[in-house]
Amino acid sequence: MSPDRKKSIGIALDLGTTTVVCAAMTLNDREVIGRQARPNPQSAWGADVVARMSALKADAELLPAMSELTVGVCNEMIRSFASPAEMDEIVVAGNPVMQAILLRVSPLSLALPPYRPPFKEAQRVQADRFGFDTRTGAGLYVFPQIGGFVGGDAVAVALSLNMGKRHNADNAVIAIDIGTNSEVILSAGEKLFAASAPAGPAFEAAGARCGMIAQAGAMQGVSITGDRVTLDVIGNVAPKGICGSGLVDAVAALLDRGVIAPSGRIKDKDEIPDNLSGRIKKDGEANAFVLHRGASGDICLFQEDIRALQNAKAAIRASISMLMLKAKISPGRVEKIYISGAFGSNLKSASLSRLGIIDPLWRDIVSPVGDAALDGAMMALGSDPAKKEAERIAEDAKFVALSGSAQFEREFISNMTF
Repeated sequence: MSPDRKKSIGIALDLGTTTVVCAAMTLNDREVIGRQARPNPQSAWGADVVARMSALKADAELLPAMSELTVGVCNEMIRSFASPAEMDEIVVAGNPVMQAILLRVSPLSLALPPYRPPFKEAQRVQADRFGFDTRTGAGLYVFPQIGGFVGGDAVAVALSLNMGKRHNADNAVIAIDIGTNSEVILSAGEKLFAASAPAGPAFEAAGARCGMIAQAGAMQGVSITGDRVTLDVIGNVAPKGICGSGLVDAVAALLDRGVIAPSGRIKDKDEIPDNLSGRIKKDGEANAFVLHRGASGDICLFQEDIRALQNAKAAIRASISMLMLKAKISPGRVEKIYISGAFGSNLKSASLSRLGIIDPLWRDIVSPVGDAALDGAMMALGSDPAKKEAERIAEDAKFVALSGSAQFEREFISNMTF
C-alpha cells in the first residue's frame, strides 16, 4: 500500500448467543488482519435466547443495556486491530434475537407464535450511532433473515458455502450450523430450505456441570481404548473442564464401551464388566462418569449432561428429517454434509454418527467448515455483489416452521435414543 493511500479496514462479526467472534480485514486488498472471540456478555440474562427475551419481557428497559454490553465487547476486539479512523465498515451475522438486540429493536415478536422476527430485510445504518468504534459515518450492515429463528447467521453460512447457486436437482447438500441456536439448511436443485433446531446450549457444553468454552484446559477430545481414557486438552495443560466437542466424543466413546445404555442412562457399577466401572460414582439418584481425577476435584460427565445432549441431537436430527421431507430427498441422495459453528472443525464424523446426529450413510461425506457464518460476513465486507446474493438467498429460501408440527414431534421422539 502506498504511503498516501488511506488504510481502510472492515470488521466481520459472528454474533452468537454464547460467543461473539470478530475478524478484521483490509478492504483495499482483502487481507485478513486477525480474528478474536469473546463470551457474549448477555449471558448475564440467561444462556439462551428464550431466557433473554424473558428478561426483556419483564423489563423492557434492559434492551439498551444489552446492546451496549454487546457493542462494548465488540469494541474491545475492534480496538486491538486498528484505530477508529481506519474502520470503514462492520458486517454482522447473528440469529434474529441477537441482531434485534444489537440494533435496540425488541425481539419479543419471536417470544410467541407465529414467531416472526422484528425484521427480515438487511439493515444498513451508521455504525457509530450504535456505539461502535469507527470513523463517523462508517457503515453497519446487518444480514437479512429467512424467518422464525433462522437469521442472518444462517444466511451467511449459505452464502459462504455457495448454497444459493446449486443446480443439481438429483442430489442435496446439507449445512448444520451448530451452536446455542442451531440451524439446518438444505440445498437441492434451485431450492433452499431452512429450519431452526431448538438444540439449546448443550453442544457448546454451556449447561454441563463441568462444561467450559473451548480454551486452554478444556477437553476437546475423548477416546477410550480398553480401560484407558485418553484426553485431548487444549493447550496441553491440566484439564479444567470439558467443551462441546469433548462432550460429544465422551458420550460416543462411552456408548461404544457399553457404559452408557442406548436410552442414555449411565449404567451402575455392577452392570459394567471391566475396570471402567471404577470411574462410576453416585450423583444423587443418578450416576456420573469420572473423566479426570485432579487435585482440585473430579471432572465428570453427569447424567443431566447426557440428557441435554440427547435433546439437542434429537432436535437437530428431527430438523434434518423435516427438511428432507419437504425437499423430497432420501438419505442416499445427500452428497455432502457441512458442519459449521465455532467448534465444528473439532467434531468427528464418527462421533456425530454414533450419537445419531447424522445418518450412518453420511459418515464419509462430512466436511467441517469452521465458522462459516463469520466467513460469510467477511465475504460481504466491502462487496455489494455478496450483499445482493445474501439478500437473494434470504428472499428465496423456504422457511420450514417446526413449532407445533406433529410430524416434528414424532421425529424428535424417535431420535431421542442413541
